[in-house]
Amino acid sequence: MQSPVGGSEQGVGGGPVDLRTDPRLGPLGGGGGGVDPAMREQQLQHELLLLKQQQELQKQLLFAEFQKQHEVLTRQHEVQLQEHLKILAAKRQQELEQKRKLEQQRHEELEKQRLEQQLLMLRNKEKGKESAIASTEVKLKLQEFLLSKKEPGTPGGLNHSFPQKCWGAHHTSLDPNSPPQSNTPGTPPSYKLPPLLGSYEGRDDFPLRKTGEWMHCCMSQLRSLHQTLNTDGTVSSLNLYTSPSLPNISLGLPANSHLTVIPMYGQSPLVTGERVSNSMRTVNKLPRHRPLSRTQSAPLPQSPQALQQLVMQQQHQHFLEKQKQYQLNKHHLQQLNVFQASLSISGMPHRPLGRAQSSPATASVKGAPMGEVPIKHLFTTGLVYDTFMLKHQCMCGNTHIHPEHAGRIQSVWSRLQETGLLGRCERIRGRKATLDEIQTVHSEYHTLLYGTSPLNRQKLDSKKLLGPISQKMYAVLPCGGIGVDSDTVWNEMHSSGAVRMAVGCVIELAFKVAAGELKNGFAVVRPPGHHAEESTAMGFCFFNSVAITAKLLQQKLGVSKILIVDWDIHHGNGTQQAFYNDPNVLYISMHRYDDGNFFPGSGAPEEVGVGPGVGFNTNIAWTGGVEPPMGDVEYLTAFRTVVMPIANEFSPDVVLVSAGFDAVEGHQSPLGGYNVTAKCFGHLTKQLMKLAGGRVVLALEGGHDLTAICDASESCVAALLGDELDPLPQAVLQQKPCPKAAASLERVIEIQSEFVR
Repeated sequence: MQSPVGGSEQGVGGGPVDLRTDPRLGPLGGGGGGVDPAMREQQLQHELLLLKQQQELQKQLLFAEFQKQHEVLTRQHEVQLQEHLKILAAKRQQELEQKRKLEQQRHEELEKQRLEQQLLMLRNKEKGKESAIASTEVKLKLQEFLLSKKEPGTPGGLNHSFPQKCWGAHHTSLDPNSPPQSNTPGTPPSYKLPPLLGSYEGRDDFPLRKTGEWMHCCMSQLRSLHQTLNTDGTVSSLNLYTSPSLPNISLGLPANSHLTVIPMYGQSPLVTGERVSNSMRTVNKLPRHRPLSRTQSAPLPQSPQALQQLVMQQQHQHFLEKQKQYQLNKHHLQQLNVFQASLSISGMPHRPLGRAQSSPATASVKGAPMGEVPIKHLFTTGLVYDTFMLKHQCMCGNTHIHPEHAGRIQSVWSRLQETGLLGRCERIRGRKATLDEIQTVHSEYHTLLYGTSPLNRQKLDSKKLLGPISQKMYAVLPCGGIGVDSDTVWNEMHSSGAVRMAVGCVIELAFKVAAGELKNGFAVVRPPGHHAEESTAMGFCFFNSVAITAKLLQQKLGVSKILIVDWDIHHGNGTQQAFYNDPNVLYISMHRYDDGNFFPGSGAPEEVGVGPGVGFNTNIAWTGGVEPPMGDVEYLTAFRTVVMPIANEFSPDVVLVSAGFDAVEGHQSPLGGYNVTAKCFGHLTKQLMKLAGGRVVLALEGGHDLTAICDASESCVAALLGDELDPLPQAVLQQKPCPKAAASLERVIEIQSEFVR
């Protein structure tokens, strides 16, 4: 992006100035009179200027040495602090472990006391007192009695038969006409009866078809059995398993058969599966007691109200136990959070856990990249930002004459904090991109020129790499600073680290989205990058962050098709150059063109790619100036008629957005001139989220009016989070684009309609 000051500023003498020496200046005239005083005065002034420049460089080098020593001391301090924190963490962990063991012992003691009390109550019951709970002795003896009565040849033997075929589905009602239901979420699974339960004599209907008759038969036989026990003085124990129609009433099973629990249909899984299986384990572990003279347990209540009351009591007991366990887990989690907070030294919140260890694994999700199952995170939208990028600034420190300044990303980050959007997102830690990563797009010379500083340059091979770097030339700017041109300023000590951090932040975020760890994300980074070409820095840009990220997604993750949407008001000439012959990267740019008279002058609609990349480069080149300026109507129409149809046809795996906001109202020419609203970009983001399974990554590019870029960033992040956006005015949705915009779109459609992607 270009400021009102055009072109490269030249140093004194009309050309770039070597910051160390200027060979064009000869030595001072010496010896002999005849030297013109005016010439000598001019020469002295020239020398003074050079001395000042050398003094400034020496000052930077001294500052660099100081910075280096400061970093060494800082690292030593951090190491000592980390060792101290490790000691504290180990001590804290030991205390937590001891406390956990004490809590566990206390819980076991309470459980033991409760069981002893229950056993004592059962033993001390009054003989004449009725009870709905059968003792273990009674259950075991009743079962033995049933087995003996069922032996062949035994008079009056019981023979409760079941069908051999298993039940494929369960009923939620006892109505014989109610159809079986398949398993649905929230219902217990279907249980099947094994053949061990006996045979069913060739009848098509199973016992539940005649619920009333079957229940009456079972109850009459149970009463007969109970009377027999009372008369002959023999006591058999009866295992009270759950049956479909009579809860807690058992049917005689062979002693060597495997026990199968039949669920109570219509009840919750807590009452069926967990409770009964736990009681079974308890019965099996208890020792055999001596036979009693008579049973002290009366039959279970037979009325539906009594049965329902019993089920409710069991559900309530189970709920209390679960609630107690939940409170205990919550207490441990709070202690863990305090412990983790004590380990934080950078102030950055800990990354939330993907899922609780006790929860089931995430099921397969349609559209997951590379056939992997995405990890379910607490937050679905990632944000990345690092204060190291603030250090890239002109040595003059005047932000009024340098529109691309640190306050841009500071303001956006503050806005996301103030609105609460930051707290709802997952913050990603940034890093500096490596030189090898940058060279996927840029030349080795360009990478070393802008990717190294005096602190790390000494590590490189001086013979092979430092030759061109040592001859680095910059323009001296009117403000007193240096830069590639009047727009693209440079700070010899800090700019290289800042521009590499911007690239690394976008890479980290995009890789997490492409791998399915995050749904989408927004990178709050600077300086921008979409103007940076293979060996040229321009328009505030040094390294092309989005292009480098796309290359690495192809090479490292094997992403086959990538869509890059560039809605910055300036054409992304660097991004177009990087993928001009690549059919696997579709580049769509929507920019102010004005027949090539708007910076950078590239991006004509006829630029469609070369070789195998023909048809995979789309330039929506607005022309006709700013009378009238383009606005929401034109941008929405472009998305509806060009961007989304082409993108859907391409069907990308990942969407990267060069999210420049200099088309938002408030930017004057030559940095803008259009009147698109901030919330319109939120709606454009919503449309892009329909692509690639929602895997969309926005990277901040241009935009220099702080209010405008903050509003637009807020709208885009809200869209990524899935918030309901403020609707656009109905007049905007129904209005037609201006004639100049319509002509521009018709030209693009005419050219692009020749290609099938």
